[in-house]
Amino acid sequence: MIYLVAMHRAHPGCEGVLKQSLVALIAPTRAEAGCIRYELHEARGHPGRFLFYEVWETQAHLDAHAASAHLAAYNETSRDWIAATELLPLDFVA
Repeated sequence: MIYLVAMHRAHPGCEGVLKQSLVALIAPTRAEAGCIRYELHEARGHPGRFLFYEVWETQAHLDAHAASAHLAAYNETSRDWIAATELLPLDFVA
């Protein structure tokens, strides 16, 4: 299993449009081969700070997601809305 947290922070004033674009990624991503979990969260008390918790069967499945058309389209359209993005691979402990 591959575990990943993807964090996104919106520029001020772009919180709503970024949230909509992230929500739009959920259905096509969950339909991808190897996607076990793909959950979007927003930080309580911090509008515009979003976190995806992702679980993939293999690194190849995650790589295919990274190369998917819907993620490429999101990356292109969201550039002006995102102040920061961080990808944090995780190791399962218990």
